[in-house]
Amino acid sequence: MWDMRRAIKLGVLVWAVLLPWQVRAEAPVVVAHATVHGHDVPVYRIGELHAPDTSAGMDGFAVRVAYVLRAWTREHGVEAIGNLCRTPDGSAWGTVLLTVGAHVASPVTNACPPGMLATGVDIHSHPQRQHYRANAVDQIFLGRLPCREVTTQPDTFGPDDYGRPGYMVGRLGLHFQHGLDRVRLVRDMRLSPPVTPSDESRRIAAVASPNALPGTASHPGS
Repeated sequence: MWDMRRAIKLGVLVWAVLLPWQVRAEAPVVVAHATVHGHDVPVYRIGELHAPDTSAGMDGFAVRVAYVLRAWTREHGVEAIGNLCRTPDGSAWGTVLLTVGAHVASPVTNACPPGMLATGVDIHSHPQRQHYRANAVDQIFLGRLPCREVTTQPDTFGPDDYGRPGYMVGRLGLHFQHGLDRVRLVRDMRLSPPVTPSDESRRIAAVASPNALPGTASHPGS
């Protein structure tokens, strides 16, 4: 089955005060709840990234976020997402990183760091393995029993990804789509990051332990 990122209609978001540069190394924080097929699904904030604008523009910031998201997903096995946001004067980019702890879904929101505006473009990660076992959160979206093996394509957009423009970081590349016939490779993720990750970026990648998010344990198939 292909990965499918589902748009989640959220209620009121209650945001904790965030540091101006990066998130502190802390447990994931529940910032919203979604009702999916009659089930309550908590939405967790796992980090925040800021960066000044460069000549590479949105692509440049997306590349930076991609390495953080890929590292986090590689460690925890599930999807994460960040809306790409910008200051009104265009001098800086930012994103709030979120997850519901699922392999097949990410919470689509317009959440932004304070003082920034949503661009309408997001970036999300896909699981790094071609086989995984559905967890309890996946079951809510897919109707599958937990621990049933799922086959996926880490570097392929799923049908629901085309709901709005967005980036997707897979196992091999960072991709961008603006519709079915407008898909491009932004960066080969087998290359080293364009800059050495800061200590703060590494802390974001290690914010949440797998046990901190209910149902996120991933057991690869053979």
